Amino acid sequence: MFIEEMTGGITAFTDTLFLSMISDEAAASVGMLGPIMMLGFFILPQFTSAGTSVASQYMGANRHDKVIPTWFANILISTLMGTLLSIAIFTMSGRLGLMLGMTASQNDYAAQYMSVIAFNFIIVGIRLSYASILASKTLTKCNMVAAVVTNLLNIPLNWALMTGFWIFPEMGTRGIALATVISFFIGFLILFGIVHFRLRVNFMIKGIRSKMREVVTPILKIGIPAALEPFSYTVQNFVVSFLIISLGVTAMSANTYVNRIIFIDITVAWVLTMGGQILMSHFLGAGKIDLVKKTYRKIALISTSFAFVNLLIYVLFFKFVLGIFTTDPEIIRIGFWILVIALVMEPFRAINILGGVALKTVGDGKFSVIIGLVFMWGLVPVLILASNLGLGIIGIWVCMLADEMIRALINLFRWKSGRWQGKTVIGNAR
Repeated sequence: MFIEEMTGGITAFTDTLFLSMISDEAAASVGMLGPIMMLGFFILPQFTSAGTSVASQYMGANRHDKVIPTWFANILISTLMGTLLSIAIFTMSGRLGLMLGMTASQNDYAAQYMSVIAFNFIIVGIRLSYASILASKTLTKCNMVAAVVTNLLNIPLNWALMTGFWIFPEMGTRGIALATVISFFIGFLILFGIVHFRLRVNFMIKGIRSKMREVVTPILKIGIPAALEPFSYTVQNFVVSFLIISLGVTAMSANTYVNRIIFIDITVAWVLTMGGQILMSHFLGAGKIDLVKKTYRKIALISTSFAFVNLLIYVLFFKFVLGIFTTDPEIIRIGFWILVIALVMEPFRAINILGGVALKTVGDGKFSVIIGLVFMWGLVPVLILASNLGLGIIGIWVCMLADEMIRALINLFRWKSGRWQGKTVIGNAR
């Protein structure tokens, strides 16, 4: 699952690396579109993850007649959402950068990239739903294979389509986006083949439509609360992008490069949480509450330890790490201080991710969502105030650190209170 989820992060890292070869402005402009990319890579997975959780709970409760309808409903929901998102982003691709306050030249880079990458969200939606089928059956190695192929293809395709190598056209920024779309699609074909030809999963079974209607509610019961929080986080990041863009290319570049570097910490936190979600769902469906709690504690220890140690390495070797993207000393200086803040922030973010997902999985998602909405929307005026006071990008990151810390501690307290016990999303758990 780690290697699978690294696909999105490595793809973004690779795209930024090749964009930085064009210019810091190109890399920064596309990098500041991160909130838009989150809509596909952060919100869509909440629904596919919800389908995984529901299917796993049905398996744990030995209600296997509900499993295939759950998978199929998950595919339809995710594909529809991915398609709608693709249409919306493609339609607005030429204006997105300007809406965020970019200059005409910065918007040009952003428009070139987004007009192509928009179509990737269709693939992301359907691919994630197929990956969730394999995840619910704990066949995560198959997802890993698709992820490895995707990443291996993306790097040479980036180079070939950016520079016009061999038989490929020279497409620059558009070529980097197209390489991502092609590599993701090939990865999906691998998952499609495994599900339908190796596992022989057949969705054309009698009465599947009526059974789907029964399982849609549990999926949405997890998926909607799970999506509301990252949606609010995405809106918050639109504000962050707007404020950082107003600070100029140097701040934009430092922010972009640091976010590409620390993606591995966020990925580890999400992967451990997703793996824990599957295990906790099985244990919850079987009524094994002690194992649910043990899984939570183990994930919390591993994810926070990894985040701190990994960021400490980045801080100690910041010149080498940031030098992968740029030689500009001012970008490297600002990037160093952002990494110092991230050293404190990422362990709390790991706890926050685990706490929110765990509560949603056990049917206590309303509390986590309310807290998330209150703090994320409440942080927006604080960010604007910090910007108006001239605190710059460092002040913005300190505000985000405070937000992650407070929400993580609240979610942790809620879990330890045990008020979630006795709740499930499918009912009739043993």
